[in-house]
Amino acid sequence: MSLISLDYSEIINENVVDKKLEFSKYLLKEPYSLESLFVSKVEGKSMEPVINDESLVVADLKQNKFIDESIFLVYYENRMWIKKSKIIDGKEHFVSINKDYSHLVYKKDDVRIIAKVLLTFTNF
Repeated sequence: MSLISLDYSEIINENVVDKKLEFSKYLLKEPYSLESLFVSKVEGKSMEPVINDESLVVADLKQNKFIDESIFLVYYENRMWIKKSKIIDGKEHFVSINKDYSHLVYKKDDVRIIAKVLLTFTNF
């Protein structure tokens, strides 16, 4: 089996711990650039039930163009956010999936798209 192995870091008890995520390349259902893949840990519940708090996502830095109904990592107000792209009233936005966080809506022009999320490892 062909595996993809990505290194990432996590803060545990105020210590940085280096970790590795390995998964089959066949889990990625769309084209990707291996050298621009990275892992990020999700903090927060705004994307539940699709992506749970503390899940890991695999994203591609080379995919940073708005695609409606996709999940992206975006940079807004000095923070990284994970949001779903959505066209609202003919304009491009990034929104939360969890209705409790429906107030978190960002105009595409107000954020920087960092990467498209290609794969999610959700904790149950």
